[in-house]
Amino acid sequence: MRLDQLQEAEGDGVTVEWRSFLLRPLPEERDVDEFATYTRNWARPAALEPEAPFTVPWSGEHLPPSHSMPAAVASKAVERFFGAQRDDYHHALLSAYFVDNRTISDRSVLADVAASVGIDPSGFETIYEDQWKKLARAAYDEHNEAVALGIGGVPAVVIADRFLITGAVDVDHYRAALDRVRAEPQG
Repeated sequence: MRLDQLQEAEGDGVTVEWRSFLLRPLPEERDVDEFATYTRNWARPAALEPEAPFTVPWSGEHLPPSHSMPAAVASKAVERFFGAQRDDYHHALLSAYFVDNRTISDRSVLADVAASVGIDPSGFETIYEDQWKKLARAAYDEHNEAVALGIGGVPAVVIADRFLITGAVDVDHYRAALDRVRAEPQG
Protein backbone atom coordinates (compact mmCIF):
# COMPACT_ATOMS: atom_id res chain seq x y z
CA MET A 1 0.00 0.00 0.00
CA ARG A 2 2.84 2.38 0.77
CA LEU A 3 4.40 1.65 -2.59
CA ASP A 4 1.05 2.53 -4.16
CA GLN A 5 1.15 5.85 -2.30
CA LEU A 6 4.70 6.47 -3.49
CA GLN A 7 3.90 5.58 -7.07
CA GLU A 8 0.81 7.79 -7.05
CA ALA A 9 2.78 10.73 -5.65
CA GLU A 10 5.74 10.24 -8.02
CA GLY A 11 3.75 9.46 -11.16
CA ASP A 12 6.03 8.39 -14.00
CA GLY A 13 9.06 9.04 -11.77
CA VAL A 14 8.69 5.62 -10.11
CA THR A 15 7.98 2.20 -11.52
CA VAL A 16 7.03 -0.61 -9.15
CA GLU A 17 7.97 -4.05 -10.44
CA TRP A 18 6.63 -6.91 -8.35
CA ARG A 19 9.04 -9.86 -8.23
CA SER A 20 8.64 -13.38 -6.89
CA PHE A 21 9.96 -14.34 -3.48
CA LEU A 22 8.93 -17.83 -2.46
CA LEU A 23 8.40 -17.98 1.28
CA ARG A 24 7.28 -21.60 0.98
CA PRO A 25 8.44 -22.99 -2.40
CA LEU A 26 7.48 -26.64 -1.84
CA PRO A 27 4.05 -28.06 -0.99
CA GLU A 28 3.43 -28.88 2.65
CA GLU A 29 0.09 -29.57 4.28
CA ARG A 30 -0.53 -27.26 7.22
CA ASP A 31 -2.80 -27.67 10.22
CA VAL A 32 -5.49 -24.98 10.22
CA ASP A 33 -5.32 -24.36 13.97
CA GLU A 34 -1.52 -24.08 13.96
CA PHE A 35 -1.68 -21.77 10.95
CA ALA A 36 -4.31 -19.60 12.67
CA THR A 37 -1.95 -19.28 15.63
CA TYR A 38 0.90 -18.33 13.29
CA THR A 39 -1.23 -15.65 11.60
CA ARG A 40 -1.64 -13.83 14.90
CA ASN A 41 1.78 -12.42 13.93
CA TRP A 42 -0.01 -10.46 11.19
CA ALA A 43 -1.39 -8.12 13.86
CA ARG A 44 1.89 -6.15 13.90
CA PRO A 45 2.04 -5.37 10.17
CA ALA A 46 -1.71 -4.75 10.23
CA ALA A 47 -1.18 -2.10 12.89
CA LEU A 48 1.65 -0.51 10.89
CA GLU A 49 -0.31 -0.41 7.62
CA PRO A 50 -3.85 0.81 8.23
CA GLU A 51 -4.62 0.88 4.50
CA ALA A 52 -3.81 -2.83 4.14
CA PRO A 53 -6.55 -4.79 5.89
CA PHE A 54 -5.82 -8.16 7.47
CA THR A 55 -8.05 -10.80 9.03
CA VAL A 56 -6.24 -11.91 12.16
CA PRO A 57 -6.14 -14.73 13.00
CA TRP A 58 -6.84 -16.89 9.92
CA SER A 59 -10.57 -17.57 9.86
CA GLY A 60 -10.24 -21.31 9.45
CA GLU A 61 -13.04 -21.41 6.88
CA HIS A 62 -10.47 -22.25 4.17
CA LEU A 63 -7.33 -24.36 4.35
CA PRO A 64 -4.01 -22.51 4.56
CA PRO A 65 -2.05 -22.35 1.29
CA SER A 66 0.24 -25.34 0.86
CA HIS A 67 3.03 -23.34 -0.81
CA SER A 68 3.95 -20.13 -2.65
CA MET A 69 4.53 -21.43 -6.16
CA PRO A 70 0.92 -21.53 -7.44
CA ALA A 71 0.35 -17.86 -6.57
CA ALA A 72 3.76 -16.92 -8.04
CA VAL A 73 2.93 -18.75 -11.29
CA ALA A 74 -0.50 -17.12 -11.40
CA SER A 75 1.05 -13.69 -10.94
CA LYS A 76 3.57 -14.36 -13.70
CA ALA A 77 0.76 -15.56 -16.00
CA VAL A 78 -1.20 -12.35 -15.42
CA GLU A 79 1.90 -10.19 -15.84
CA ARG A 80 2.86 -11.80 -19.14
CA PHE A 81 -0.51 -12.46 -20.73
CA PHE A 82 -2.90 -9.98 -19.10
CA GLY A 83 -0.51 -7.13 -18.33
CA ALA A 84 -3.14 -4.41 -17.98
CA GLN A 85 -4.63 -6.25 -14.97
CA ARG A 86 -1.25 -6.99 -13.33
CA ASP A 87 -1.52 -4.52 -10.44
CA ASP A 88 -5.22 -5.24 -9.88
CA TYR A 89 -4.50 -8.97 -9.74
CA HIS A 90 -1.61 -8.46 -7.35
CA HIS A 91 -3.80 -6.47 -4.96
CA ALA A 92 -6.73 -8.90 -5.30
CA LEU A 93 -4.42 -11.83 -4.56
CA LEU A 94 -3.10 -10.11 -1.42
CA SER A 95 -6.68 -9.44 -0.35
CA ALA A 96 -7.72 -13.04 -1.03
CA TYR A 97 -4.95 -14.23 1.27
CA PHE A 98 -4.72 -11.63 4.02
CA VAL A 99 -8.34 -10.45 4.21
CA ASP A 100 -10.49 -13.31 2.92
CA ASN A 101 -8.12 -16.03 4.17
CA ARG A 102 -8.51 -18.03 0.97
CA THR A 103 -6.31 -20.90 -0.14
CA ILE A 104 -4.21 -19.11 -2.76
CA SER A 105 -2.36 -22.31 -3.62
CA ASP A 106 -5.63 -23.66 -5.05
CA ARG A 107 -5.91 -23.16 -8.81
CA SER A 108 -9.66 -22.53 -8.68
CA VAL A 109 -9.12 -19.72 -6.14
CA LEU A 110 -6.43 -18.20 -8.38
CA ALA A 111 -8.81 -18.34 -11.35
CA ASP A 112 -11.59 -16.79 -9.25
CA VAL A 113 -9.25 -13.95 -8.27
CA ALA A 114 -8.43 -13.49 -11.97
CA ALA A 115 -12.15 -13.28 -12.78
CA SER A 116 -12.61 -10.68 -10.04
CA VAL A 117 -10.29 -8.30 -11.94
CA GLY A 118 -11.85 -8.88 -15.35
CA ILE A 119 -9.70 -11.75 -16.65
CA ASP A 120 -11.48 -14.61 -18.38
CA PRO A 121 -11.01 -17.46 -15.89
CA SER A 122 -11.00 -20.13 -18.60
CA GLY A 123 -8.28 -18.33 -20.55
CA PHE A 124 -6.36 -17.78 -17.33
CA GLU A 125 -6.54 -21.47 -16.39
CA THR A 126 -5.39 -22.54 -19.87
CA ILE A 127 -2.35 -20.27 -19.69
CA TYR A 128 -1.66 -21.28 -16.09
CA GLU A 129 -1.62 -24.94 -17.06
CA ASP A 130 0.14 -24.64 -20.43
CA GLN A 131 2.83 -22.23 -19.24
CA TRP A 132 3.39 -23.69 -15.75
CA LYS A 133 6.98 -24.86 -16.26
CA LYS A 134 8.15 -21.66 -17.93
CA LEU A 135 6.42 -19.41 -15.39
CA ALA A 136 7.64 -21.48 -12.43
CA ARG A 137 11.19 -21.20 -13.78
CA ALA A 138 10.79 -17.41 -13.99
CA ALA A 139 9.51 -17.31 -10.38
CA TYR A 140 12.44 -19.46 -9.17
CA ASP A 141 14.89 -17.25 -11.07
CA GLU A 142 13.49 -14.12 -9.44
CA HIS A 143 13.55 -15.80 -6.04
CA ASN A 144 17.17 -16.86 -6.48
CA GLU A 145 18.11 -13.35 -7.64
CA ALA A 146 16.52 -11.94 -4.49
CA VAL A 147 18.41 -14.38 -2.26
CA ALA A 148 21.66 -13.43 -4.04
CA LEU A 149 20.90 -9.78 -3.21
CA GLY A 150 20.59 -10.70 0.47
CA ILE A 151 16.82 -10.68 0.65
CA GLY A 152 15.50 -13.15 3.18
CA GLY A 153 11.83 -12.23 3.44
CA VAL A 154 9.08 -9.83 2.49
CA PRO A 155 8.48 -7.01 2.16
CA ALA A 156 11.74 -6.06 0.51
CA VAL A 157 12.26 -3.19 -1.91
CA VAL A 158 15.29 -2.58 -4.09
CA ILE A 159 15.68 0.96 -5.36
CA ALA A 160 17.83 1.66 -8.43
CA ASP A 161 19.65 -1.66 -7.96
CA ARG A 162 21.53 -0.08 -5.02
CA PHE A 163 19.31 0.35 -1.98
CA LEU A 164 17.70 -2.60 -0.23
CA ILE A 165 14.90 -1.67 2.15
CA THR A 166 13.42 -4.53 4.17
CA GLY A 167 10.44 -4.65 6.43
CA ALA A 168 7.38 -2.46 6.70
CA VAL A 169 8.70 1.10 6.52
CA ASP A 170 7.02 4.46 6.17
CA VAL A 171 6.69 5.92 2.67
CA ASP A 172 9.13 8.68 3.70
CA HIS A 173 11.84 6.02 3.97
CA TYR A 174 11.33 5.16 0.29
CA ARG A 175 11.32 8.85 -0.61
CA ALA A 176 14.64 9.38 1.19
CA ALA A 177 16.23 6.56 -0.83
CA LEU A 178 14.81 8.01 -4.05
CA ASP A 179 16.19 11.45 -3.12
CA ARG A 180 19.65 9.92 -2.60
CA VAL A 181 19.52 8.22 -5.99
CA ARG A 182 18.37 11.42 -7.69
CA ALA A 183 21.09 13.47 -5.98
CA GLU A 184 23.88 11.22 -7.28
CA PRO A 185 25.68 12.38 -10.41
CA GLN A 186 24.44 10.61 -13.53
CA GLY A 187 26.79 9.01 -15.93
